[in-house]
Amino acid sequence: MAKQREIKKTVCTFCSGNCGVLAHVEDGKIVKIEPNREHPLTRGFTCERNRLALKWLYHPDQLMYPLKRIGERGEGRWQRITWDQALAEIGDKLNELKAKYGPETLGIFEGTARGNDYWPRGRFLSLFGNPHNIFAAGTICSANIMAMNAAVMGDVTGFAGNIKRSNCLVYWGTDPSKAWHRAWVTILNQKRKRDVKVIAVDPRRTSTTEIADIWLQLRPGTDTALALAWLNVIINEELYDKDFVKRWTVGFDKLKERVQQYPPTRVSEITGVPAEKIVAAARMYATTKPAFIPYSVAIDQLGLNGTRTEQCRIIMKAITGDLGVWGGDLITRPGQNINGGRFVTEAELIMIDLLPPETRRKQLGADVCRLLSLTGWSLTSEHIERVYGMPAPVGVQTNAHTPMLWRAILSGKPYPIKALIAWGSNPLSWAGNIKLVYKAMKSPNLELNVVQELWMTPSAQIADYVLPGASWMERVMCSNMMDFGSLVIGGEQSIPPLGERRDVYEFFRGLALAVGQGEDHWPWKTLEEASEYRLRPTGISFDELTERMVLFPDEFDMQPWLKTGFPTPSGKVELYSSILKKLNYDPLPHYKEPPESPISTPKIAEEYPLILNTGGTFMPMFKSEFMQTELGRVKHPHPLMDIHPDTAQKLGIGDGDWAYIETLRGRIKQKARYNDGILPNVVNCEANWWFPEMSANEPGLSGVWESNANVLTLDEPEACDELSGGWCNRALLCKVYRA
Repeated sequence: MAKQREIKKTVCTFCSGNCGVLAHVEDGKIVKIEPNREHPLTRGFTCERNRLALKWLYHPDQLMYPLKRIGERGEGRWQRITWDQALAEIGDKLNELKAKYGPETLGIFEGTARGNDYWPRGRFLSLFGNPHNIFAAGTICSANIMAMNAAVMGDVTGFAGNIKRSNCLVYWGTDPSKAWHRAWVTILNQKRKRDVKVIAVDPRRTSTTEIADIWLQLRPGTDTALALAWLNVIINEELYDKDFVKRWTVGFDKLKERVQQYPPTRVSEITGVPAEKIVAAARMYATTKPAFIPYSVAIDQLGLNGTRTEQCRIIMKAITGDLGVWGGDLITRPGQNINGGRFVTEAELIMIDLLPPETRRKQLGADVCRLLSLTGWSLTSEHIERVYGMPAPVGVQTNAHTPMLWRAILSGKPYPIKALIAWGSNPLSWAGNIKLVYKAMKSPNLELNVVQELWMTPSAQIADYVLPGASWMERVMCSNMMDFGSLVIGGEQSIPPLGERRDVYEFFRGLALAVGQGEDHWPWKTLEEASEYRLRPTGISFDELTERMVLFPDEFDMQPWLKTGFPTPSGKVELYSSILKKLNYDPLPHYKEPPESPISTPKIAEEYPLILNTGGTFMPMFKSEFMQTELGRVKHPHPLMDIHPDTAQKLGIGDGDWAYIETLRGRIKQKARYNDGILPNVVNCEANWWFPEMSANEPGLSGVWESNANVLTLDEPEACDELSGGWCNRALLCKVYRA
C-alpha cells in the first residue's frame, strides 16, 4: 500500500531569512523539504542550509529528553527526568532565590532567530517582577541599531528595502554572498541587467568588494570617522535634500558644525582610505537615487564606536532623501490593520507596564548602557506609543549589559545574579572573553543554570538542567518579526515534536505555572492557541494564515511621517538627539580611537602588531550551528584565518598551515587562508567554532577552547560601547605564528 504523503507549508528559521518551504511528510516523518515557489516573500528561494535540514533534524545527537545534572558541572553525569519534575524543581529554586535576592537575581540568555517567539520569555519576566535582565547576542547584532533609530527618528530603518529598485547599494562591513544569499542573488541579477552602483566598505577582499564600483578598504574600527567624513562631503557640497532637512529635521546647524572636524583629508589619515575615494563614495551615495544601506552586523561588533557609526548612517539616510522611497530605506510600523483588524503584537503580550520605574532601573547596566537599556527605552517608548497608538516594541529592543553579568555573578555587584536560563543560546561560543564566561558559569555563586537546547553544546555541558527544545519543523509559526512591522508570517507544524521536545512557549508557560503565575495569565495551552488569539482581531484563522503564508497590512504608507510626524520628542528626525542628551550622552556623533589599537595602545602593539577582526559569516554555518562533521563541516571542515600572503610568508606560514592567533586574553589556532586583498597588517579569523566530535564535558567541552575567536575578544566594561554595552569583536591587537 502506497504511503500517504502530506505537504506542509512552513518557514525555515535556520537564520532570520524566513524562507518559505514545503515539508513532505510520510508516516509522521519528514522525507523531503523543498522551496515553496508560491511563497509571497521568498518565491522559491532557499540556501544550502535548507538542503541539510533532514540530516540536521534526524541527527543522532539531537536532544530528546530532559536531563538533570547528578555530578559536578561539566562532569557529564546526567539523569533523565520528566518535564514535570524538571519544571517543579526549577520553579521551586527560582522562588527560593527570588525570596532571598529579589526577582532581578534571574538572567535570561537567548540566541538569534529562534522562530521569533521572544514574547513568552518577556511575559514570564514581567510577571516574575524581573527588570528584563535579558542577555543576548542581539546587543552586538541589531538591538543597538534599533535603539539608536528610536533615539534619532523613532522609526527603524535598515531592515526593509527593495534591492531591485535601488540604484546604489552600500554594503558596509558585510558580504551578502555569505550573509544574505537571497539578497546576493538579486544583486548579481540587477548588476547584469543595469548599472546599479555598489559601494563596499571592508578591510578585506570579498565577493562583494569584487563587484563594487568603489571599495573603501579602511583600518578596522575607524568606521565612525569614515561615516562622519561622508557627512562632511554631503553637507559641505550641499548634496542633501534641502526641503526635507528644513521641514523634517532639527539640529542641522549643530551637525554641520560637528562634521567640520572630519574633513576627508584628516579622516584619510585615520582610516587609511585615500581622501579622493572617500569623497567619490560620498558623492555616489548622495547623488545616485534611490540609495539603500542594508543592515550589517560588523558595525555592531566594534565596541566603542559601533552605535555611533549607525547614528551617522541613520542621519545619511534621512538628509539625502532616501527614506520612504522604493529602492531606499522603507519604514515599517507595527499595529496597522489587516483585514480591518489589528494583529496582537509582542509588546502587548509582554506586559512590561507591570514593571514600575523603580524595577526597570534595576536592569543590569541600566545606568551604564543607558540607550539600549530600559532607561533609554522608557524615554523613546512614549513617543513611539503616541504615534503608533499601541505599546512600543520591547521584545528585542532592549538588553541588559552582558559583560557586567559575568562580573555580577562572580562579585555579587551591583547585586547577585544567582540563576540563568538560556534558550537556544550558546554563550560559551558567542559571548566575549569566554574564559570569564566559563569562570562565571562554573562558579558556585551561580546556584541555578538551566538550558533549553537542541544539542549538547559546550554551554549545555556545564548546566544544571538541560531541556530539549523543538525546532522550526516541530512547531507552528505566527510572527510579525518581533514587532518590526505589521506583516505577519505563518507556518504549519510539519511533524509533532520528536522525543519529549517542547517549543519555547510551552517551556516558559510551564515554568510560569511552576513559579505560581497562574493559568489566567497563560490561558493558551499551546503556541497555536496563542496564535489564534493574536489573529482574532483580523478575523483570519491560523489555518487561513498558513494557507496564505503571509498577511499584508491593508495599507502601506510609504512616508507615514507626513500624517503623523516622526515618533520623537520633536516629531522630526533629530540630528541633534534630545533623547541622547537626556541620557547624558553627546547628542551628536563623534569618533573615538578603538580601545586597543596601534595608536591608543602603542606598547601593546609592539608585542601584538597585527589588527584582528573576528567574525564573518561562512556557509553553511550560522553562528555556532551546523558544526557537526556530517553537516556544515562537509563543506567547511576547518576554521579559517584570512591573512595577506606577504605577511604570512614573513612569519613562515604557508597557505593552509595551522597557525596560532594570540591576544592579551588567550590564543587559538585556525588554518591560514591566503587573501591578497586583505590589508597586510590585518587578519580576520572565523568566530564561534566548537567541535562536536571532540570529547564532551571537562576539560575540553567539545573543543570550545581550540579555535573559538571569543577566547580572544575584549569585554572590559570601559572598552564597551557606552550606548549599548556592546563588546569588541573587531579592531583588536594580535600576533600570529605557526602552530
